Order: sequence, then structure tokens, then C-alpha cells
Amino acid sequence: MPDIFKTFRSFLIAGSVLGALYGAPVQAADEKTADSRVAEAAPPPATPAADDEALLKRGADVAIAADCMACHTTKNGKPFAGGLKIATPMGNVISTNITPDPEHGIGKYTEAQFDEAVRHGIRADGANLYPVMPYVSYAGMTDQDMKALYAWFMHRVQPVATTPPETALTFPANVRSAMKVWNLLAASETPETGDSMTFDSLKRGKYLANALEHCGTCHTPRNFVLGEKTDRYLGGGQLAGWYAPNITSSETGGIGDWSEDDLVAYLKTGRVHGRAQAAGSMGEVVSFSTSKLSDADLHALAAYIKQVPALDDEVDHKARDSFGQPMNDPDIRTAVPKRIDNLDQMSALQIFDDNCAACHGRNGAGTTDRAVPSLFSNSVVGSARPDNLIMVILNGVDRKVGDHHAFMHGFNDQSQVERLSDAEIASLVNFLMEKFGSGSVNVTAEKVAEFRKQ
Repeated sequence: MPDIFKTFRSFLIAGSVLGALYGAPVQAADEKTADSRVAEAAPPPATPAADDEALLKRGADVAIAADCMACHTTKNGKPFAGGLKIATPMGNVISTNITPDPEHGIGKYTEAQFDEAVRHGIRADGANLYPVMPYVSYAGMTDQDMKALYAWFMHRVQPVATTPPETALTFPANVRSAMKVWNLLAASETPETGDSMTFDSLKRGKYLANALEHCGTCHTPRNFVLGEKTDRYLGGGQLAGWYAPNITSSETGGIGDWSEDDLVAYLKTGRVHGRAQAAGSMGEVVSFSTSKLSDADLHALAAYIKQVPALDDEVDHKARDSFGQPMNDPDIRTAVPKRIDNLDQMSALQIFDDNCAACHGRNGAGTTDRAVPSLFSNSVVGSARPDNLIMVILNGVDRKVGDHHAFMHGFNDQSQVERLSDAEIASLVNFLMEKFGSGSVNVTAEKVAEFRKQ
């Protein structure tokens, strides 16, 4: 896994110096700038369109498509109240309260200030947001959608009177003014004009993919300053331990063997039998956003992604969902109960039997109702990259779509079922990939330990 964050640290040091020359120094959390004092002294923003139900409905739809909920809501927390920790090598970026509470949230934001934050990454007090907030993508939103989004947040989101902890990154990432330099170097989406609801299907799909759903934020690899590599659009990228795969039209490295209906089903439910299941950040995208889009928008989004030019993958040279078959190894288990005080190292087959076979079946075929997926014809197991398989075993799956709850417990240090060591997970990953996937990749305990930290 390339350590692009070392480069980022060096860039930020240089950016901090440039930023000091370029703009005002960063303030402490309790300091007030002239801009922020003016914002506090100003009267509360007007309440335009409080009774314009069409505009408010549009704003709700935009918020869903932009997936605001996923980052600004903690598990079991109040919607949009913030507090979610987004891990980076320089510390946790903590999402803010974006409810209309005037003291703890964005209730005092004018429409212009809201626009500056969402599309340009500038807070009401003039400080720069960190680009974990995908403002470089939201920059492509239309003025009409921004107006609707502002109206919805101000009039339909329940205010929450809590302030999340302040983000406190290590130097030099704590120098927010360095983001001014980053913004000059990073490519932002060009704002669309007109009514996005009247775009033709392909243009609507492009708008959804690039401006609202910000697919490239995860699925496009990054350059040395962590901007998206535009020549590798949707070619796959690292994401806090997970790997957002190549989703171009390549039939070997991407999803070229998927139909448009396959992709729509995946975005709507988080699963396609014989292909893939969503977990991690993608599971959240499905739960909070794509599962709630209209069928017309899902088909527009899928059609656009399907026509993105094919990019061959650096590692995957055969469709990830084309590997494997049921396991036919003889069952050597005995009726003798397992002793919990037996400290002998288990074989990979024993680890599989003890922790996976009860749900996925000993042959790896899953359940007949497909509630538990097959381990073969499975893009996670079939990928030449073990990243997502390791992360799923560590962290499990927790995806909710309507009445369906896809859940698999993890086997990490917090597991309430079984805690597997780094060596045991490495052995299990190698076994699964050899029996059901692309072949053994010789994952080591040391590699699992790296993923466990993430």
C-alpha cells in the first residue's frame, strides 16, 4: 500500500508556509475573527420558501443524493448532529453539527455562507474546511439545487443543541490555511447550469456521479498532493483500509461484465447475487443514499458509470466475480466437542469451520435464500487485493435497506462473538482466496496488523 500520506505531510509543511503568506493565520477554537463576529451580530437568515413544499422536497432529495447523513451522523445519533470521527494519519477529523441550531449548528448561516461552505469549503468564519468534506465535488451543484438544499436544512432538519468535539490534527495538518494552497492545486467540478431535474438521462447520471454522489472521491486514485487523478477516473483507490475498486467499463479490471440492471440492483440493495455485496463506506452509501434514489436516477447513474472509458487494473486482470466454485474437501470434523482450553494452533480449515461455515455453508455456497452470500463468484474474495476481505473479517457488515438488514459480526478486538488474532485472520484470508477466489496472496499477520490499526 503506497504511503501517500508521507508526501501529504511534506506538502502540508510547504503549504503551511505558503498559506501564512497567502492568508490569515489559523485561529484557536475559542478565537473570533471579524467575519465571525459580524456573522454573530447579523440577524438570523431570512426564511425563504418555508412553505414551498416543492422546493423543500427537492432539497431533501439533494441531501439524500449528496449523502450528507453518512458523515454528519454518528451511529444511533441524531441526524446531522455531527460527531463522527473520520480517521486520517494526522488524527481524526470530526464532522460538525449541520442542523439549524443557531448556537451549535448552522442556524446563523446565510444562504451565501452555506453556499461557500458546501461548494467552496469555506466556513462562515472564513476558515477552510478539510477536503474530507467533498466540496470539490459539490462545486458542480447547480444554484437551484443549492437553494433547495439550504431551504431544506433550515426548515425541515430538527435543530440539535450539541457541539461535537473540535477537530485537532497534528502539525502541519492543523494549519487550515494550507488548504488554500491545496484548493489551488486540486481539480474541482465545474458548476452545472440549468434545472438538473430536466437534464437528459446521461447528463443527469453524470451530475449524480460527479457532483452529488461524488463517486470519484473514493473510486479515483490520488496524486502526490492527494488530488484526484483525472486520467484514472473511477480506476480504484485506497480508503482507510478499504479499497474502492475499479468501476470503469473494463471487463477484466472493472465492472464491464455487469449489466445496467446489475448495477442498479447493487445501488438499490447493496447486493447482486454472484457478484458483490456492499460493506464499509459503500454499505453506508447504499444505506443512506443510493437505496433512496428514484429508479430513474438509479438507471441514469448506472448508465453513466457503464459508459466511463475502460481502464485496465494494475492488479486485477480477470473479472473479480468470475472466480471459484463450491469446496469439495472431505469433512474431517468429529463429534468430539471442541475444548476451549486447547491452545493448539488451528489450521485454516478449522478456523473456517469454526467461524464461517455455519452461515456461509461448508462448501461456501451461502444460503439458498441468498441472505448470506456465496464465497465464490464474489468480488471481495475474487479480487487479487486482499484489502476488503481482511476489512470485512475484522469489521463485519452492517447494511440496512428498508426492512432488510445485512449483518455479519466482525472478528476484531471488540467482537462479542469471536476474536481472531492477526495470524488467524491471515491464515483464513489465504484459505478463502485459495479455495474460493483468485488464489493465495500470502497475507501475513503483520499485514493484518496494519489493517487492524485502520
